[in-house]
Amino acid sequence: MKKKDKKIIYVVMGIISVILITIGVTYAYWILTRKQEGTNIVNTACLDIDMVGRNDILLEKAYPILDEEGLKLKPYTFTITNNCNDYADYEISLEMLNETDLNSEFVKISLNESGDKGVPTNLKEYGEYKNLKIEGTKEGRTIKTSKLKPNEEKEYELRIWIDEDVTIENDTMNKIYKSKIVVDSKLGNIPYTESILKGTDPVLDGRLIPITINEENGKVTRADETKKWYSYAEQKWANAVILKSGVEDPGANEPIDEADIESYFVWIPRYRYEIFDEGNYAGLTTKSNKVQIINIEFESKDEDVKNGTSVGQWLTHPAFTAFNTNGIWVGKFETGYDGAGSTGAAQVNPANEAATIEATSKVIIKPNVYSWRGIQVANVYTIGRHYESTLNSHMMKNTEWGAVAYLQQSEYGSHQSFRINNNSSYLTGYAANQEPTTGYTATNELCSTTPDACNEYGGATPGSDGTYNTNYFNKASVIASTTNNYTGVYDMSGGAWEYMMSGMDDNSTGDGKTGKLSAGRHNVYNSGFNGKLTCPTCNDTGVEVNHEITEVTGGIDLPTDERFFDKYDYSTINTTYNRGFLGDATKEMGPFQSMRYGTQTRNVGSWYDDESGFVHSTLPWFIRGGDFNGGTGAGVFDFGSTNGGANGGVSFRLVLAIQ
Repeated sequence: MKKKDKKIIYVVMGIISVILITIGVTYAYWILTRKQEGTNIVNTACLDIDMVGRNDILLEKAYPILDEEGLKLKPYTFTITNNCNDYADYEISLEMLNETDLNSEFVKISLNESGDKGVPTNLKEYGEYKNLKIEGTKEGRTIKTSKLKPNEEKEYELRIWIDEDVTIENDTMNKIYKSKIVVDSKLGNIPYTESILKGTDPVLDGRLIPITINEENGKVTRADETKKWYSYAEQKWANAVILKSGVEDPGANEPIDEADIESYFVWIPRYRYEIFDEGNYAGLTTKSNKVQIINIEFESKDEDVKNGTSVGQWLTHPAFTAFNTNGIWVGKFETGYDGAGSTGAAQVNPANEAATIEATSKVIIKPNVYSWRGIQVANVYTIGRHYESTLNSHMMKNTEWGAVAYLQQSEYGSHQSFRINNNSSYLTGYAANQEPTTGYTATNELCSTTPDACNEYGGATPGSDGTYNTNYFNKASVIASTTNNYTGVYDMSGGAWEYMMSGMDDNSTGDGKTGKLSAGRHNVYNSGFNGKLTCPTCNDTGVEVNHEITEVTGGIDLPTDERFFDKYDYSTINTTYNRGFLGDATKEMGPFQSMRYGTQTRNVGSWYDDESGFVHSTLPWFIRGGDFNGGTGAGVFDFGSTNGGANGGVSFRLVLAIQ
């Protein structure tokens, strides 16, 4: 924490309010005092909402503290219960009273269900609303939107503290912060659910709008949540969009203009899978065809976690246990750079952390846009955490990539090698017209003249078909989807490589296992995270390397919350595959073999001959999916490594983990 005068900021945590709104009934509110001891219930003919406070709201340290300290504060704990036989929609909000003169940008909060880990969030990052519920308030922020099933209850923990970056220069001396908790509930429609998902149906919160996609042209309609809008049994995955700022939710069954969409996301429901390979591959041998349908069963977070380790046993996929969620929302496409009008214009690496946070506004996850490349891992991580922080937005990890890959390879996905995006302009959502027949050869070999070495690729104008590929809104593009229809995830084969928030141990402790994530290769090529460089004496042709620099010190601090990254054991070689994790679609894809394509040699695995290179001291950060010219080597089971630096061929993908 920065050194600062720790003058006390006077904070008053005041009244708690419950507001009940029902159809056909005017709203009323029930005010509970701060020293609540009992249960208060608001009743209507059908809907009952209980709010039980377990203790006072306390601000134990009324001065700036670190987020780590804030998460350790004694929480205000309360329970919301739906005693009715119908669904209930509810919002949890904080309303600031008129006497509050401490700006909400200086307040940090954490709201989480009991048992889940809280996420520090700046209060100002939550959506502001003007229709205030309580008289005498000046500002309202909705901090949670969700549903209660009939007879369901949820217990929440709320912590509030002053942001660590607050100083006397912020004009925060002797300020007052006084707020009320508001629970706003109304009768909800019964949402559509699919029985095979066993309670892992899509979780919608905040800005996410459920959609359906026209099977003929890719056009979007706002879904009616009470009707069938997805079916995993039919390989039709749930999709949702975040609309651009200022665009209102059009309402059920209304079309949504593509120009109004900021980002597309696809729901990956929580599941367990039957282990098919223990991945004990310590090096190269001889590959074989190991492609099979992966057996999965959907599994609610309320079920006991499965902890299998051997072939035939069941394992709850680690992508879901990290956040203890019923699923994750995955960016449907590689992340684009909003407003970029050319391939080069989408290569942007912000100069510092403040510029990176500002650049978050450039995130766009759509088809037919230029993929955001040329950016260091630390900047990608920062953008991911700030994009939709209230929805636990973050940079994708290997384990989350694996969750999509295994669902795709199950009976609920296409379970086949879907088509590469061979667009050399790095436009998202494209599909190659022809199936490649060979791996990366470094040359554009036309299928019509060299069918045995087919590896053709080329650019296009955004939204138009290219010579060798098809754009997203041409129905033929669905062969590049994980479902072989418009509802799947795109760009997971080819396009650009994608950085994962998954790197190697820096060996700072000497055992290669208990250190921190590697900062990168050396002082020229690195992630931008502060930390130890794993190959500071490496030489690169044409690059002068200062061998005296062994660590990055002026960058962004490495994250400490292990939910947001995967860390792998240290090694100096890229073929010790047994360092992988079950479920991350690396070590289980063996055995592995060195193959030659034209003048190029690549290591490939036993699943579709996808390229397979593990992180090591020279290249300590994972990349996935392959490049536009990767041929058969590109694919959902493709994994490689690089130095963590800004690379014109590497993009990224974002994930939301709503708790």
